[in-house]
Amino acid sequence: MEEGYRQLGTPGPQPSEPIMWSIGNEIYDTHADDRGQELTRMLQNEVLAHDPRGNAFVTIGSNYMPWDNAQKCADIVKVAGYNYGEKYYDRQHEEHPDWFIYGSETCSTVQSRGIYHFPLAQPVLADDDLQCSSLGNSSTSWGAKSTESCITSDRDAAYSLGQFLWTGFDYIGEPTPYFTKNSYFGQLDTAGFPKDSYYIYKAEWTDYRTDPMIHIFPYWDFSEGQLIDVRVCSNAPRIELFFNDVSRGTYDIDHVHGHKLLGEWRLPYSEGVLRAVAYDEQGNVVASEQILSFGNAASLVLTPDKHELTADGQDLIFVTITAQDSQGLQVENANNRVHLSLEGPGRLIGLDNGDSTDYDPYKGTNRRMFSGKLLAVIAGTLEPGTITLRATSPEIAPAELILHSGAPARGTSGDGELFLYADCPLEGKGESAEVESKKAAEIPVRKLEIICPEGNTLTPEHSALPVRVKLHPENATFQEVEWRITNAAGIDANIASIEVKGHEAVITGLGDGEVYIRCGTTNGADGIRLYSLVEFKLEGLGQACLDPYEFVSSGYHSIASTNLTNGNERGVATAREGESRICFERIDFGDYGADEIILPIFSLDGGEYPIEIWEGLPGEPGANRLSTVIYQKPSRWNVYQEETYKLPKRLTGITSLSFVLRQKIHLKGFQFVQKRKAYEHLSALENSRIYGDTFTVTESAIEAIGNNVSLIYEGMDFGVKGSSRIVICGRSPLENSTLHLLFSGPGGDSKQLVEFAGSGNYTEREFILEPVSGPRTVTLLFLPGSQFDLKWFRFLPAGQLSP
Repeated sequence: MEEGYRQLGTPGPQPSEPIMWSIGNEIYDTHADDRGQELTRMLQNEVLAHDPRGNAFVTIGSNYMPWDNAQKCADIVKVAGYNYGEKYYDRQHEEHPDWFIYGSETCSTVQSRGIYHFPLAQPVLADDDLQCSSLGNSSTSWGAKSTESCITSDRDAAYSLGQFLWTGFDYIGEPTPYFTKNSYFGQLDTAGFPKDSYYIYKAEWTDYRTDPMIHIFPYWDFSEGQLIDVRVCSNAPRIELFFNDVSRGTYDIDHVHGHKLLGEWRLPYSEGVLRAVAYDEQGNVVASEQILSFGNAASLVLTPDKHELTADGQDLIFVTITAQDSQGLQVENANNRVHLSLEGPGRLIGLDNGDSTDYDPYKGTNRRMFSGKLLAVIAGTLEPGTITLRATSPEIAPAELILHSGAPARGTSGDGELFLYADCPLEGKGESAEVESKKAAEIPVRKLEIICPEGNTLTPEHSALPVRVKLHPENATFQEVEWRITNAAGIDANIASIEVKGHEAVITGLGDGEVYIRCGTTNGADGIRLYSLVEFKLEGLGQACLDPYEFVSSGYHSIASTNLTNGNERGVATAREGESRICFERIDFGDYGADEIILPIFSLDGGEYPIEIWEGLPGEPGANRLSTVIYQKPSRWNVYQEETYKLPKRLTGITSLSFVLRQKIHLKGFQFVQKRKAYEHLSALENSRIYGDTFTVTESAIEAIGNNVSLIYEGMDFGVKGSSRIVICGRSPLENSTLHLLFSGPGGDSKQLVEFAGSGNYTEREFILEPVSGPRTVTLLFLPGSQFDLKWFRFLPAGQLSP
């Protein structure tokens, strides 16, 4: 460590000068106890010893700023980095006016370039296609609610040094909220193509007087009559939207103080032209953009970032591959597979489309476009000459690009020196003949057009209506489709049924409300990769009820709910500040009823989370607060852990249920069950859910448990007498491992810590706990720095001798 700091402080040629020395990011020690302050001082002193002139400030990035220990560490360095803690800026700036506050990690909104999940008003984090919505309605539980809120929270904190967005680019790994290939956090994808959020930042961080801009999204190609949310951003003070030259209204943007930074319209889709215009304060047009309806891909287009490279074995050309329809319009949702070949002194060293669900190799000779784009990276050799790049795709016109490789200037290359792209075999390789043949002929579906020939309103007189889907292009290789009826959140609906026959279906109404017909295709993958939807209205059919004995997704919360955002797996997330209500109406418990409820919860940490459970709607006549329960479990990243709570009364008949929180959690939903397993010998493999950064599931244990891993055990009823001891069978190379035990139940949430002494072999150890009783959900939480193998554990009932 000392050598590392010494090297950082050693004078020498630097491309840039540092402004801050970071001594750690999200270090749990700074939160756990006073030891964190000792470490902070020690690291700060080490940095200052090698930077005696104070060329840069010492800082620390923390996601624990709400808590005292982290604040004490921040008070030592004075330059305090907040990870997703913008809501604490004002209060802690007032308490510590001598601190320099900045956002060391912010944003964490998620989006897939060119993918749009409707409607905008419905927050949806996870969806059938394993993509996140670029419309602006996909956000994580811990990050900003939207791109706009990320911008305004820093803008309005005049004392803030600024913020570091997580992230600029997508990157391989951390594919929240899915188990795909790479992240969705970036403002640009892994291929470097901008997402729509990129333009929102540009609109707020540039000056229209010197660089006017305007941007419309989404693209304009959907099912006839489908309601489309259209959004427009600009750095100008006024914008106007036109459809087929007819104004749809203007919108004034207050870039200095406003919080609504985009114009929004909802239009039924039909073919035509959308045009957005930006005006200055005097009403002069300063920028405009238009998008048009387009057809199937007819030809390929190759666009290089430059036409000449230096034959030095290091220079690169980046070629953007797109498709045009027969009218020369760019096909924004093209996903054709493009096959590439190269002639001359060059190498095809990489292909990328930015799609997290695409597992084709980067070092290949063919790949699908994603949302209308594909990137090819061309490297030169040490030989000058003409390079010809050819691109083909089944049944559309090919493209050819001529590039030039020129000799380097004299004295710029060394004899005998090896150069990366000239001397290493990094170019893309072909695949097996069988795979190549299969891919060579494939034509993916780029659009599913849902057609409703008899309308989309179900009534007692017309309780069943036909729908059909038209594939674009019609000769697509993958003809099979899957139909679903859902609510706006993509959760299977209980107020309508569907009878499917290939590309046709009949929807039958069962109750009043709104549903969405979804039609999807796998496009040759192992799950849905593309879907379309159309809204149906159901009127005069009566009200349907929710079944509490089947899992009820949080996506079924009613309009009485308040202050919620997107949650993982179609759940909801409550707010970090203020009161959030998650309300469910018309739940039919039947005559016998139930008094035990399971709540799948994902929390950001292992703290206590009080949850008020109400029968009825809070504030309405007859509403009754049944209990205030506490959720407390070790947090497993993006993993729901179930907690079981026993209510003080049995709920019967048709009633409503509400959850009131004043802290942020993700609630997947609820289910009423009766299950007790608290005193069983529980294998690590018997967990209800597991999530986190690193762990390995073996035949008899969960091993190599690392950062932010949570094991959740639901339905743990400790009874009246309860338990005050636990036996854990595990092992760890560390001298001591801290296990966080979170207990959630009707009597409240609590967290306890046990220190497991290291052992090379699986060892059983017994620990004394504060008494735990009643129905609980138990979470074993392993925070950063953990190295633990867990085989099993068992709680001992009060009065029982140790085994």
